[in-house]
Amino acid sequence: MVIVQHYAHSAKRYAEATPFPGRLFPLPERCPHPDCRATDALIRWGTYEREALTGLQVYRIRVQRIRCKACGRTHSLLPDFLHPYRHYVISLLQWVVYLYLLAGLGINRLMERLIGQGPVRSTVREWTTSFAYGAGELLFDLLLRSLMSVEPLSELPDTAPPGHLHRIPSRTKRRRLERAHRFWSLAEHLYAQAKARLPYLHFTADQLLSFVLHWFQSEGVRPRLFWSPRLSATPTDSF
Repeated sequence: MVIVQHYAHSAKRYAEATPFPGRLFPLPERCPHPDCRATDALIRWGTYEREALTGLQVYRIRVQRIRCKACGRTHSLLPDFLHPYRHYVISLLQWVVYLYLLAGLGINRLMERLIGQGPVRSTVREWTTSFAYGAGELLFDLLLRSLMSVEPLSELPDTAPPGHLHRIPSRTKRRRLERAHRFWSLAEHLYAQAKARLPYLHFTADQLLSFVLHWFQSEGVRPRLFWSPRLSATPTDSF
């Protein structure tokens, strides 16, 4: 799977666009599979449909599939308003995490802020838990190392965790959420650094996690920011 930047970052505009936007996405130079990485070997290989849920609307979008002529594996060119393995658009996932992690809303108040036919309570809880595990447990050190390698002398943000996190009884969950909170600050700092070097780079505030997915991909890490600790396939060691 290859995360591709869509010019509008919008499921609605992608679904309604003519011609089909996936047809216009450039092919990667190399095969995405780490055991192959063949150059100039990718061809378009049909499409498939999937849902993009915004909480207000459900869009059926076509995703471009590609195939490597060298290894025979197929991959997808996934527009970056979607998160791999999630049906809801990433801006909604980001909004939920922001309300819970940074704004300090409990689940009851958070659910009141979600309009339309958005995610149910159990889904919201799963999002916050999996973000805490992914960002706070598995990916935090990777992000920190990357920032230090780019600018080893730069002063990194050292924001104190919000007070509402201190009320969480589980020490493990509290630690993960506190690190996930700092992960968010470091991700904003990473974007500021990238923007300084690449002025044409543009992600709005509600696209921070889309930018992070692109960064994961450039680091060769699977672009799965929300990792559920309950799944057997979830890593137990940090990257």
